Amino acid sequence: MKNKVSLQKKSFIPRVLKRILNPPIVKVEELIIGKNVTIEPGVEIRCKRLVLGDGVVIKSGTQIDMVDLIIGDYTKINDNCLLTGTDWCRIGHNCWFGHYTIIDSIGTTRIGNGVGVGAHSQLWTHIYFGDVLEGCRFASHQPLIIDDDVWFVGHCIVSPIHAKRRSMAMVSAVVTKDMEENQVYAGFPAKNMTDKFGTQFETISLEEKRLKMQSYLDDFVQRYAPKENRIRIVDRLDINQKHLSQFSLTERTYFKNLYPEEVQFMRYLLPTKAKFLPDQESDWVGALMV
Repeated sequence: MKNKVSLQKKSFIPRVLKRILNPPIVKVEELIIGKNVTIEPGVEIRCKRLVLGDGVVIKSGTQIDMVDLIIGDYTKINDNCLLTGTDWCRIGHNCWFGHYTIIDSIGTTRIGNGVGVGAHSQLWTHIYFGDVLEGCRFASHQPLIIDDDVWFVGHCIVSPIHAKRRSMAMVSAVVTKDMEENQVYAGFPAKNMTDKFGTQFETISLEEKRLKMQSYLDDFVQRYAPKENRIRIVDRLDINQKHLSQFSLTERTYFKNLYPEEVQFMRYLLPTKAKFLPDQESDWVGALMV
């Protein structure tokens, strides 16, 4: 037991020193921040307006220099990412951005819910350099639109395109054209390779979802032994029981009460098991996504 305690102290002290010696820098004119938000040491944020939803995590070394940034609930931005641009950026709920990801918003960026972006990927809205006076033809910016459940596997370079719902780009893809719904792309430049890889999503029956979610909940309770368990798996939300953290399988939403076990369960489900959105009434971040 003595060795165990001393090891815990050794691992704890560097974390404390890191926070003291390298605290996050947050310079924001207007800040709206939810509950259970984590901003690690070494993060630098400069914004006119910044909105961080409940459960957002921003890991060490990330730099954010934007005009107007909104990030939804439980989105995680991993170490050493760069978010920069001179126009607004909207990032939805339950997103995940890998190490060293670049997100640009010069031409405006809208990222939906449940979007995954693998490490070392780059999301661009502009092509800027050259000399326009001398006739350079490549100086432009356009919106980047990424719909719900899109996945850029990793090391992807993405131009200002429209990636439609559930589309996917394989590792090292260079995406220069729109991606169609539930289609899979690969290559340089990226081409539709769905015939080879199959779609990202397949149809799952309601009964299969019930069994999976119940197994997740059973495993969660066994692992973490929450003091209370107000989590329920339902087919549809029951507005008469809003005091319970109901997770609706057909609506893919839940009643957000921010109970300790609910927050822990959401983190347990993400990023791969399941993604649920807060119901409209409790989705205060979504109301700001204009």
